[in-house]
Order: sequence, then C-alpha cells, then structure tokens
Amino acid sequence: MTSQASQELFAFDSYWEAPAASDPDSSRPTVRQTRCSSLLHSMNFGSTTEYTINQYRGCTHGCIYCYAPSLIHDERSWGGFVDVKINAASVLDRELSQAKKQVVFVSSASDPYQPVEARFKVTRKVLKVLSKHRFPVLLLTRSPLILRDLDLLQSLEWVRVGFSISSVSTKFYEPGVPSVEKRLEALARLRDRGITTWVSMAPIIPSLVLTDLDWLFQRLKDVHVSAVTLGLLRFNGYESSKQMFERRSGKTAEEVMENGRSVYQEITDMAKSHGLDTSGDSLSWSPAEEPESTPSLDIFAN
Repeated sequence: MTSQASQELFAFDSYWEAPAASDPDSSRPTVRQTRCSSLLHSMNFGSTTEYTINQYRGCTHGCIYCYAPSLIHDERSWGGFVDVKINAASVLDRELSQAKKQVVFVSSASDPYQPVEARFKVTRKVLKVLSKHRFPVLLLTRSPLILRDLDLLQSLEWVRVGFSISSVSTKFYEPGVPSVEKRLEALARLRDRGITTWVSMAPIIPSLVLTDLDWLFQRLKDVHVSAVTLGLLRFNGYESSKQMFERRSGKTAEEVMENGRSVYQEITDMAKSHGLDTSGDSLSWSPAEEPESTPSLDIFAN
C-alpha cells in the first residue's frame, strides 16, 4: 500500500461535530492508515498494574490542553491528523494470548471513539478480541459513538465505561468534542443497559471553570454514575502540550493554575455534596472477581 493510497480525506458521519469557526485548525483532519508491531503496554501505579492500548495515533477532538502531543512527539498540528492502526486487533489477539490478565485501559493517548472509528471500526474489533480473551476493560471516551457497541460491552465479563468532562467544555478549548448533554445522554443509555459507568472530571483548570459544575454533578447523580474521578491540569514533563495550550489559548500555564489545590478541594467537596463517589474504588478489578470456570468434561477422557 503506497503512502498516497493509504492517506485520505473523507467526510465524517453524524458523530463529527465541526470545530468553532474561529479555530485556526478547523479544516478537516488528515487520516492515514498505518500498521503497528505492538499495541499492549504496561502502566504501573505502585502495587497496581494495568495495560493500555491506543489503536489510534492522534485525535481529531483537538483539545488544546491535551497531554498526548508530549507523548507522541509528532510535528503535525494536534487535532489535524489521526493515524489508524488497521491491524490493531490482530496484534492485540497475539499479545493477549501470552499476557497476564490485568485491566486493559482503552485508551490513554487518543479517544477510542473519535469520529474515524465510525468508518474503520478498529475499537469494535479490539473489543471483540478483549471479549474473546476475557480481559477486564476500562474505557474512557467523549463520544456517544460508543453506543454503537452496546452488544460488545454487554458481552464483557468486567467493564467500566467512562466519559471525560473537563472544566472547559466549550468549542474553544475542545474543538471537536461532542456536547456535555450528548455525553450525559450516552451515560444514561449505558446505565439503562446495565453497564457500570463513571466520569473523569479532567482536566480541572482552576482559573477556567466554565462548566456549570453544580448542574453537572446533579445530572451525574441522576444517571447513576458509579464514580467521579477528578484531576487537575498539569504540564510538568509535558512541555510540548504546555506550549500548545499557551499558543492557542493566549494564556500562560501559571496564571490558569493559580489556587489549584484549593479549587480542586472545592470541586471535590461539591461532588461529594451531591452524593457522588470520588474514591474510584468501583474502577478497581481484582482476579477474585473473575467468574469460576466450569470444569471441562475432557478431564474424564484420560
């Protein structure tokens, strides 16, 4: 497959939300099909280990505070490109056959349900592989496109589906992200189908709390999310992301992070006052939760 043949521009389906007209990078993103040699990577959190996978490189949501540009070190404009790892499912199938069972986080540096997923269905193929190998799955997205895969989500033995909502849920800061209302509607539908849901309230930008948090937390209570995790914006070690934020927002990282800890505590207290669990305990999986397997009749053939 030639580079020219593997790269294409196309009109996104109804899950695409056009960036604000004032966004200088608002043109249709470039989509390129690529192949990967590995997909599954370990993340260590003290005594806890998880895997992470990213079946896409780049993200057309184009959030101007995103940490991913500092991880992938790509010279292309963030939000203007996405590489589709078209062989992700087959690579994951091979890797999981030899991997110790741990939670697989989908995804850490891209949205698994960004608009290109409607066409390429890589995440759907990946979920089939995860179901086949009976691995626990932790999902995080900002797109209602995930509702397309309700059948696969219900087939997983352990799954937690999360939506990310920041303190700046506007088109200026999140050019291609579906509205908060659409995300809340998706959370309600997932819960109605018996799927445990959660919300990542991140990033919180202390001097830029533009989202109506009191309204939001009440809505999250109404749709019965299992947990709300909170995270402050941070740029330590993410210099490329810091530069992107300052260039696109016209604000310095220092000024928007003023009084960070006190604002974080205020928001945490507000979430708790609405009866929301901020501990994240419901997002933890242990091997003890794995259902016992039925003994095979093959043991009687010996």
